[in-house]
Amino acid sequence: MIKKLKIGLLVAVLSLAITSSALAANLTYSSDTPAYLSTAGYTLTIKSGSTATTVIVGASTLRFTMPVSSTFTVTSRNDIDITTNDGASTNTNTCASNLNTVVITTSDAQTPDITLTPNGGVCASSSGGGGSSGGGSSGGSTTTTVAATPATPATPAVPGTVIAGCGNRTTGFSTSIAGQSCAGNTSTTPATPATPATSATPSTTTGSYNLGTATIKNGSRGEAAKELQRFLNDKLNLGLVLDGIIGPKTIAVIKQWQSDNGLVADGLIGAKTKAMMNAGVTPATPASPSTTTGSYNLGTATLKNGSRGEAVKELQRFLNDKLNLGLALDGVLGSKTIAVIKQWQSDNGLVADGLIGAKTKAMMNAQ
Repeated sequence: MIKKLKIGLLVAVLSLAITSSALAANLTYSSDTPAYLSTAGYTLTIKSGSTATTVIVGASTLRFTMPVSSTFTVTSRNDIDITTNDGASTNTNTCASNLNTVVITTSDAQTPDITLTPNGGVCASSSGGGGSSGGGSSGGSTTTTVAATPATPATPAVPGTVIAGCGNRTTGFSTSIAGQSCAGNTSTTPATPATPATSATPSTTTGSYNLGTATIKNGSRGEAAKELQRFLNDKLNLGLVLDGIIGPKTIAVIKQWQSDNGLVADGLIGAKTKAMMNAGVTPATPASPSTTTGSYNLGTATLKNGSRGEAVKELQRFLNDKLNLGLALDGVLGSKTIAVIKQWQSDNGLVADGLIGAKTKAMMNAQ
């Protein structure tokens, strides 16, 4: 359902499936403003200097009206189809560095109603259009491919100069022709078979996202933040710079993603959100069913730093299953694993003491 929101103030936060409208006045964007289309999982960018009367950011389209004699510019990492409803504007589409730019300009007498829809094309060349039909353009695709290899033609055999009695020698004299030098004696070069062409194959993202053990939130920095940005680029085509700094616009995207995936939309990237993000990347190794305590046989003794044995292996299986940590199942519990346990206990409302006792085990087997 499209909601409507006045844009009399400058839009400063990321639009996430939000519909915004304004009074019929010349309203100009003073900074680049992302417009996130939630159903399409795609972000367009309204450029600074664009002027509009109303803007509607829907689940899969961007629709806007413009005052007369004005310009509205949108950039896209993928192609966008353009529909100009009343034929009163012109548009110019350009493609450079995998970025598609669409510039809509109104006439002196009409106020057009324009709808932009992402179609997932590949930004490869520039094109332009005008009038009521609008124009197509090319946009960048985040899917990369392994280039096709053309076939290599066969090389025919090259006949040599064979001198009787010389064999493979190029020095000395023939043993069967008196006085015949072996200089210039060469063998035949065999033919080389043709090499068949290979098809281009799409690239795939392998491995999980190493989102660390601490909760990531607004203001977080570091390698785990970079991994989160990489996840958003891979899954939502956001084109974020991997600078390892999490700001309010990224948190707004996270909240929408959490809501779309049945999580609490609090903008905190904790254990459950990380597990959901990695759920479609690397399948977890199923835990060995327990015959005594439920899903994970964590034993009866309290596990702590320095503990060893089969119960520790079960704990490591639990952490691999739920947090995608990729721990070696060596049955040795060390300080780094204890740090993970403390964070998990805190996230699940337990005392973060790093001791895996009855309450912690019960909570682990309840999930």
